[in-house]
Formats: sequence, structure tokens, C-alpha cells
Amino acid sequence: MSSQPVVASDQRQREVRARALDENFDAQRRQIGERVAVMFRWIFLVVLTALVNLTSLTSTSEKLTVDIALGVWAAMNVVVTLMLLRGFRPGKQFSLSTMTMDIFFAAGLVYLTNGFNSPYSLALFLSVITNAVRFGATASVVSALFIAFIYLFVGGSNTPTTVSNDASSRVGALGIVFLFLIVALATGYMTRELERERRQAVQRAAQADLLRELSASISSETDIKDVFSAMVGNALEMTGAVLGSMVLASPDGFSVVATAKLDQAPAGAPEPLDDSQLAQVARSGEAAFSTDRGTMVVPMASGGGVTALLTLKRPSRVFTNQDLFAVAALSGSSAVALANALRYHASTQEATTDSLTGLYNIRELHKRIEAAFARADRSTASISLLLIDFDFFKSVNDELGHQHGDLVLQLGARIARGAARAQDSVARYGGDELAILAADTSAVGAQRLAYRIVDAVHAAAVATTAGKSLTFSVGVATYPEDALTAQELVAAADQALYLAKREGKDRACTFPQLVTELELADGNLTTMLADAGPQVVVAAAHAVDHRNPMTQGHSSRVTSIAEAVGQRVGLPPGKLEELRMAAFLHDVGHMTLGGDAQSFEMPGHAEEGERIVAAAKFSPEIASVVRHHHERWDGQGTPDGAAGEQIPLAARILAVAEGYEAMTAGRGCERLTVAAALEQLKVGSGSQFDPAVLDALTKAASDGSLESILPAVALPAVAAPVPA
Repeated sequence: MSSQPVVASDQRQREVRARALDENFDAQRRQIGERVAVMFRWIFLVVLTALVNLTSLTSTSEKLTVDIALGVWAAMNVVVTLMLLRGFRPGKQFSLSTMTMDIFFAAGLVYLTNGFNSPYSLALFLSVITNAVRFGATASVVSALFIAFIYLFVGGSNTPTTVSNDASSRVGALGIVFLFLIVALATGYMTRELERERRQAVQRAAQADLLRELSASISSETDIKDVFSAMVGNALEMTGAVLGSMVLASPDGFSVVATAKLDQAPAGAPEPLDDSQLAQVARSGEAAFSTDRGTMVVPMASGGGVTALLTLKRPSRVFTNQDLFAVAALSGSSAVALANALRYHASTQEATTDSLTGLYNIRELHKRIEAAFARADRSTASISLLLIDFDFFKSVNDELGHQHGDLVLQLGARIARGAARAQDSVARYGGDELAILAADTSAVGAQRLAYRIVDAVHAAAVATTAGKSLTFSVGVATYPEDALTAQELVAAADQALYLAKREGKDRACTFPQLVTELELADGNLTTMLADAGPQVVVAAAHAVDHRNPMTQGHSSRVTSIAEAVGQRVGLPPGKLEELRMAAFLHDVGHMTLGGDAQSFEMPGHAEEGERIVAAAKFSPEIASVVRHHHERWDGQGTPDGAAGEQIPLAARILAVAEGYEAMTAGRGCERLTVAAALEQLKVGSGSQFDPAVLDALTKAASDGSLESILPAVALPAVAAPVPA
């Protein structure tokens, strides 16, 4: 499951939260600024009132005017104080208004008295200081410059003429302007530092909450992809990185388990991971930055010989130590979940992989084959299977010992894995056999892959016994051309492998090649069956079915139907295998009888089939089933007129399977639906067919077991329809 949509959503939420946080900070800063302004305003009002009324700095004529101005200023401060006490949150316009009033009253006091030579000019510093708290350092400096302009160009003892003609006045004026700027810069810097510390504290608190939520949400998770996806998404949020991956480092290399990407990440395919940097971090256990500090790799957890590495990319900005601390906190808070996930991953690997080669084991391979055949789009997709045999491997163990044999197996597995595609499933199929499941791969593509594997093992030149190198024999089969079911696909690939070994090894052979050889066998068919036995049974069935268009896939479908019925009548495994053999071989008599292309059921093919099967040294039970598969329950069948339970049970099952296959495939008759075919067959219950076997067929059809083997289209009509 891709995590990119989730991460993009998280990024948008993060941006919304950031904007809300900035707006909240601005509002809080203005509120604090107004409180500071109120406090300083009262201090200035008290001090200025005392200077006016208790000293001789102000003349008697000026006192009344100054007291009135101070009174109005005090009234304004009372209103602001009451508003703040009631929880009022000042906006930008309100703060601009109070700032303007402060500058107006301070400048008015200066103008009404002795200009800037009077101590009342200190009131102007109120605006400089409080503006830094209200709006930041920039606003404080701007207000200081504005006040300096008032100082230089508003009437009083310092006028442009005085400053230009009097050197001492000029120095004093510039000193006061410089003092305004110094106060503005100092208060602005302090305000900025306090705001930065406050923001960091809030971010740390938010990160702590995020870590607690993450730890709680994944503490019970064991699937390593889910845990790692959550880790990567949160790492992006905490560090501002745009691309992240969780990588598992093991002795076999690196594998990416989870990735996340934000909207602002560079378009196109991501840059490949730096294996040397990953190896360095996995080996040392310490985080590392790239040269430009645009990439950071951090070890998150390790266990069972595997190390989990987090790699983050941020091309436009460098990573800082603060980012590293944040990731370290993320790792620490998720330690339990990471350990659980790695433990579960290790146990899963042990259950699904071969300990010697690191490939999938045979149980996992069969699960993947069944899953491929269970796909909804299976009817439009190809599934190929390759079986690989290590040539002359027994001599390696006998001459050099099992330890060297294990090394050859490991090297051969690595060659096969390297030649296969990333999406192919490579497994150890047996002692010295490998298998490759290549889903969505045609017969031509599978054959090319087989040739590529043979060439790769030649190029590797893995030494085996004296003067010899490792070679492979490869068998290839593809659904739907060579098989209709998962079990048949495995058998077809195995029989193609038999051909490759029989032809001299060190080569790749396909199942159709073996089928063609059997089609051309003529009088040698019995000899070939006797020599190969079960190793060519499926190929023989396909060779029989290739005799005309009407019979394409017939034996495969009949075998699948018969097997489903046999399971439901309770046949034991041994008898079920005999039924499968007989179903594949039931029409083999046609191979030696000849006949025209329009013929489907040649007279005497059951007897001839029995003769071939018996001569090929199959069991008498299989030969008997082949002979009697056209007998009827009422004794009116051929060739012997056997009735009821005199007919072998497997032959009775084949009779029902052939009838059902013919009707649902439209072979020699109008094609019927499953329900209509079952109704038609029930007409012959107790006469043509065994009622108990028909019941078993009905059960198999009702649970959908037979749906997957129905042909996509009806088969073409033939001259001799199949009797129902």
C-alpha cells in the first residue's frame, strides 16, 4: 500500500496547523504587547505627572495644558486596561491605533514644553519598546526612524536650522537618534529571541504529543510495512523532509519497505539510494549526513541480523542537528513497536523463506501460485512458471562434500534471483531445484527469461567438480496455453524440465516442445510413456487434445472436474492421484487410432487406451478406469456393458465429468449454463450416470469450484455430437 496520499494529506494538515499557529502567535504577541504598553504607559504617566507638578521643569502656563494632555492619555489607558482585563484580543488595527496615540501624545508633550531638551521626550521610547513586542523588530526600527524624523523636524529647540548651524546641537541630535535606533534594535532582538524560544517550546510540546500518539497507535501493530509507513510519515512531518524511505539492511543487501513523498517533492522517479552511505550507517550504528546535508540516514532499530534505516531527503534545505534529535526522539518513542515489527518480520521470513538460500520456500511458492490463479483478472493475464534444476549436483555433494554443495546452492540461487525481474517470486523448490513464478508473463517472455538464466549461470562460471562449472536445466510452462489450474501448471513445468534433462541438460525447454514431440511419436508413444511414466502424462493429454480444434483443453477440464468430484465423494489421496492420471490419459487411445480431423470419439479408443496405459506400466487400476470411462450405470455402455458398481468408481466419475464438460463447453452440442447442464445430467441419473456421483458434481458446481475452468467461448461444432 502506497502511503503518498496519506502523507500529502498530513502535509496539508500540517500547513493549516502552521498557519493557525502563526496567527495565534501574532495575536498573542499583540496581546502581550498591549499589556506591556499599558504597564509602561502607567509608569510614564506617573513619572511625567510628577515632573510636571512637583518640579520647576515646566512653566506655570504650560502645566495646565500638559496636565490636560496627560489626563486624556490616562483616560485612554484606562479604557485599554479594562478591555484587556475582560479578555479582549487586540487585532492589528487596534494595536496600530494605540501605537499612533502613544506617538501623538508623546510628541504633543514634547511640542508643548521645551522640545527635545525636556525630559518628556523619554515618552517616545514607550512606542519604540512596545512596538517591538506588538509587531516585532522591524516594526520597532520603523517606528524609531519615524520618531527620529519627528525629533528632527518638529518645532522645539532642535530645528533643522539649529542642527545645521550648531555643532553641539548636531551631535546631540544625532546621539538621540542613535539612541532611538539602539533601543529599537535591542528590544526587537530580545523579543525575537523570546518568540523563537517560545515557538521551539511549542514545537517540542507538539512533537512530544505526536510521539505519544504515534507510540500509542503502532504499539500493537506487528506488520512491518504498517509500522514503517507510520514512522516515515511522522519523520517527514517532524523534519520538513519531502521524501523518506525505511530500508531494511541485511547481509543479503537492502530492501525498501516503506516510502513517503510530499507534494513539493521533485517530480519524476526518486534518486536511487546511496548504498555506500546505507552500509556505513548500518555498520557503525551512527547517523550520517550527505556532503550537502540534503540527505540524512538514521539507524532506527536492529534485531535478528537486520537493521532498520530511515533515509530522509530535503533538497532545498540542509538538515540540522535539531532534525537529528527529532528523529532520535521518534526512534526512542517507537522502540517497542519497531522491535515487535522486526521480530514479527523475522518470524515471517523464517516461515516463508528457505534458510540456506534466502529464497521463498516451497510452501510460500504454492501460496503465491494459488493467489495468482485466484486473481479476478486471471482470464486476461498470463502466469508462467519456471523450474530450474542444478545439473549433476549429486556429484558435487559426493566429491566435494555437503558444505561445498550448500555454497553452490547459494551461488546458484543468487544467479537466478539476479536474472529474474524484481516482481518475480523466486523459491527453492526442492533439494537442488529452484522455481520462478513470473506473473503477467507470456510464454514468449518466460522462454526469454529461461534463456537469460541459462546464459547467466554460464557467465558466472561457478566451479563445481574438477574442471566443471555449474549449469542449469530449465522447464517452462504458461497459463492458459499449457494448463488450466495451478496444479496442472506445476506439472507442466516439471514435465518441460524432464525434457530439458533428457535432452542433455544445460538448456531450457518449454512444455509445448514436449507436447509436440509426443504428437510426432506415432508408434513410439507407448515406449515414451513406458520410459517417462507420470513425467509426461500432462503432455500426453495435451498432445491428444491437439488433434483437432474441438478437443482443445478437453483433458485438462475433464481432469479438474473429476478431481473436484473425487474430493467430494471422499476418495483418499492415493485414489485421487489415480483418478487424475486416468483423467489425463482417458483419451490416449486416439493417438494410435488415427481418424479424420472432424472425429472426436473414435470407436475402440477406450480399449486402445487401456492397452497403451497397461503397456506403459501404469497400474492396472488406472488402465481399468481408462477402459471403462464410457460405461453406463444401467449396463448399456461400452465396451463391456458393465453396470452399477461393477464399473470402477473413478470411471463413473469420468463419465459424469465428460458429460458436464461437453455441455458447459458446447462441445458437440449447444453450450449450456452450469444450472442447465446439471438439470440435463440429472435426466440420466440412475440410467447413464451414478446418482451419488451426480450429487457430488452438483455440490462442486454449487460452491463455484468449477467456474474457473469453463472456456471463455463455446467450442466449434463437430460432425458427430457427443451423446448425452
